[in-house]
Amino acid sequence: MNKQAITYPVSEWEKYARLHASVTTSFQLAVYKETCKYLSGDIVDCGCGTAKIAPLLVGNNTVRSYTGIDFAEEMVTVSKWILQKLQQKSFTIEHSKIEDLKGKEEFFNSGVSIQSYYSWPNPFLVLSHIYKILAKSGIFVLVTPNESLSLEELAKEAEKELIAHPDFEAFKEYNLQLAENTQANFISMDSLISQVQEVGFKVQECHNNHFLGGLNFLVLKKG
Repeated sequence: MNKQAITYPVSEWEKYARLHASVTTSFQLAVYKETCKYLSGDIVDCGCGTAKIAPLLVGNNTVRSYTGIDFAEEMVTVSKWILQKLQQKSFTIEHSKIEDLKGKEEFFNSGVSIQSYYSWPNPFLVLSHIYKILAKSGIFVLVTPNESLSLEELAKEAEKELIAHPDFEAFKEYNLQLAENTQANFISMDSLISQVQEVGFKVQECHNNHFLGGLNFLVLKKG
């Protein structure tokens, strides 16, 4: 599925940056923690948002570096602030479209993209570039919603733990708004597997165990 239209304007992510950094549900944290099990060496985070996975990589002796990529300027600003707090010299952020990242062919040992795929205008183009920047046998974790995602149900569950969080209500409403976009590419597992295999990836693992079954979680390997 090669979408060319802009599904989400950059302004959508600029407005979302502070909320994205401020609120983390247990559903999200479970995804980040599982993802970290597959990341090592020089890591690239494609569509990193506010680099929320970065703190979980600190102290991992198998991690040499972390590079987050995002095209929303405010996301980049917030993520750089977070990395500054972490004080990890090998952790950096690139302000760029994923497919425009230059000079990194076959550089990264592992990569991740969490909740970014569904907004890509041309997923095949982006995935092809990610394939190029991964080193031989590099691992890539791709996490993105499928058609069964129910943010309403997730919000009800998250409210139980975050009801007193000052940003939770705004966070919930913004996520519901993002999900209502009729152009959002909430793709089935079978369709996603076909697409990543067309790019050249080999599927190592895949499941729908997160977000009440509404999330595709794939572990891929560069062929």
